[in-house]
Amino acid sequence: MSTVLTASPRKVSDADRGIGQLVRQARRRVGMTLDDLAKQLGLSYQQVHKYENGTNRISAGTLAAIANLLAVPIDHLFPDEVLLGGTDGGDSEIDRMRSEVSRVTRTIDDPKKLEAIITILKTF
Repeated sequence: MSTVLTASPRKVSDADRGIGQLVRQARRRVGMTLDDLAKQLGLSYQQVHKYENGTNRISAGTLAAIANLLAVPIDHLFPDEVLLGGTDGGDSEIDRMRSEVSRVTRTIDDPKKLEAIITILKTF
């Protein structure tokens, strides 16, 4: 299993840093400032800044609140290696392809297009 998932519960991991980066990307995508997000969460600017930089870990409850405020499914705030269970060294070709599918589908906002992709994927 990846070190991403086996890090000490108190130490910031690569997954935490990846989550912070995805939170920042989602926040910027909706045009929200860091200060606005912090205020809506009832947190300081500095705390949210630390989350986005991967300096501090984000609790599950706070991550759910962030996803709700940014109107994104919570799994969009998890790096692919976390969703795919991590790897133990180098990515296999299959893992690379799964990551690519995940990345591409995250950029599609049209429900009909996503449903078509899901239908195609289910045929395999």
